[in-house]
Amino acid sequence: MSNVSLGVSIGASIAPDMRIQSRSNDRASICDEYINPRALAIPDCVTANRGAGDGWLAPFDDGIGISIDLEARYAFREDLGVSLVYAFDSIDFDETVSSTDASGADFDKISNELAVGEESLGTSNAHSLFLTGYKRWPNRTAWTPYAGLGVGLSWQRMDFSWNWARSADPSDIATGLGEPNEAEIRRNLAGTVSSGRAAIKDRMTAYVAYAGIEREFREHLNVGVKVQWRTTESFDSGEYGADILRSHAPNLRRDGSEPVSTWSKAHDTDRLSVMLTLRYEL
Repeated sequence: MSNVSLGVSIGASIAPDMRIQSRSNDRASICDEYINPRALAIPDCVTANRGAGDGWLAPFDDGIGISIDLEARYAFREDLGVSLVYAFDSIDFDETVSSTDASGADFDKISNELAVGEESLGTSNAHSLFLTGYKRWPNRTAWTPYAGLGVGLSWQRMDFSWNWARSADPSDIATGLGEPNEAEIRRNLAGTVSSGRAAIKDRMTAYVAYAGIEREFREHLNVGVKVQWRTTESFDSGEYGADILRSHAPNLRRDGSEPVSTWSKAHDTDRLSVMLTLRYEL
């Protein structure tokens, strides 16, 4: 038996339901100068706590995809060793859902005024590096079971998009009621669209657990199958912006100031894979 071996694994993966929780530093629509020319005269529209308490959720069903592992293994002895693994997985969600559970200024938008409030999740890709330790159980049969645990880093990217559209009927718009120019606000806000598409990304600590069984196919070459579970810390994207905000440039002021950004989190980034394996002993 050689101490060093190289392996490749490929198989199918499934990811559980994912809820993406988002927040932004937007202000209430009444504070948008494009919608309300008198916005700067409203005290609550010039405070420093932009976006405080705002948020919404997008619940997506489980996804399926592929996983590929490239492994370099070193055996201290026949039954014990370590491995360095590069892993790639790609999960297709391809789902559009309604935004839910809004809070803060977003509550009125989603609950009362939106004709359309949708978010879409396309493909989620991850590149990961793991250092693992494994144990094998050689026996008198042709098949050798093994199991391992590891820790590493994962770089994950999700294709995410959204489309929020206000009712085109000004009488459906509650924003601006009681303001001196409420008719102008409701007219300007009716029918507006906020939408965008972004590749949201994060680098996370990742953990992997796997178990499998293999046998010698020919000299130096082993084949087998393994089941692998990978989990990560919570996904927490950096800031990203919309393409359009209420049918205008994604900022709150006509002079281009106060650009609006969004941040998203997800706690359900696990992967369960079933993979065929090849391992060559050098």
